[in-house]
Amino acid sequence: MPVLVLAATILPLLCVLIWRPSFMMSDLRVYYAAARGLLHGQDIYTVHHQYPGMGLGFTYPPFAAIVLSPLAIGQEFGRLLMTLLSGVSLLVIGWTTAKALGWGRTAGLVIAFAALAFEPVWSTFGLGQINLILLALLMLDLLGHLPRRYRGVLVGVATGIKLTPGIFIVFLLITRRFREAAVAAGTTLGTIVIGWLVMPGPATAFWTRYIFDPGRPGPAQYVGNQSVRGAIARITHNPASPIWLLAATAIGVAGLLTARRLHDRGLTFEALIATAFTGLIVSPISWSNHWVGAVPAAAMLWARRRTVSAAVWTATFVLGLPWRMPFAGDREYDWTLVQSVAGDSYLIGALLLLYVLNSEARIR
Repeated sequence: MPVLVLAATILPLLCVLIWRPSFMMSDLRVYYAAARGLLHGQDIYTVHHQYPGMGLGFTYPPFAAIVLSPLAIGQEFGRLLMTLLSGVSLLVIGWTTAKALGWGRTAGLVIAFAALAFEPVWSTFGLGQINLILLALLMLDLLGHLPRRYRGVLVGVATGIKLTPGIFIVFLLITRRFREAAVAAGTTLGTIVIGWLVMPGPATAFWTRYIFDPGRPGPAQYVGNQSVRGAIARITHNPASPIWLLAATAIGVAGLLTARRLHDRGLTFEALIATAFTGLIVSPISWSNHWVGAVPAAAMLWARRRTVSAAVWTATFVLGLPWRMPFAGDREYDWTLVQSVAGDSYLIGALLLLYVLNSEARIR
């Protein structure tokens, strides 16, 4: 046990050594600007114009800026804090994954350390992103590690911070976990109210205008966007193509039905993975750093002894295969067929994973 505690202590410190507070962490810089804007009574959605070289502004709900307000102390402090919290979150993700798969605590540590090799994970650290923290909150809540009365709260908090975890509220509804769904929805509503009370002007602008602007987070055709919208934008050379809505709807329904079948057969962990990747596929923007769920999914594939699938999946995310293709400056439009397959490999992998999980649900 002391060895495990020591190893668990080392991981966050190792992360700080790798991603030092002196690194740029461009996404954290956006968080910092919003946090500073909040404390100085400025519009958190336009304050980024005051920072040279900051092309994209804050894209999260107002509640997120409140949660991130401690970052206003300073960028180096913010980088240190985010890295430490993300390191601890990796331990939580490793532990909850190992427990769900029937493995011991040592396996949980192995998963946490191995996760550092995955592109979505090291991109999250390098950008100062919040993805690992949100995944840890969701896994703690949805896998039953909270007292029953509080289940749904962390799903609601995560949704209030970044919206996309809201697909898990739908998951709770379709799996008839109505009390948890109500708690999650109520918590999310509470975050909206808090955001409006603290900054009514920016909150009104976000919920009536910014939320409907799919281009605000960045160009859909950029290689980093591994959602179905990104793939269709690259294929059609049209980021505004409405075709993705039809594809996203069909995949969303199929993915959630798969999650329900898995849940009904007692495969709760697999159901959560199916839901997570369904959300990534159908979201208008799913940057590669959002795909941190690749870690528990890899562990699941190895645990089920799907050796070939597990090896290909792991290699794809460790190599960061899409980033091996030409990108930026709309070079994604010139990809060959082979480059398109590699450049959309996270999306293709997720679609194949849903197929595998759906087959497993039907067999059982």
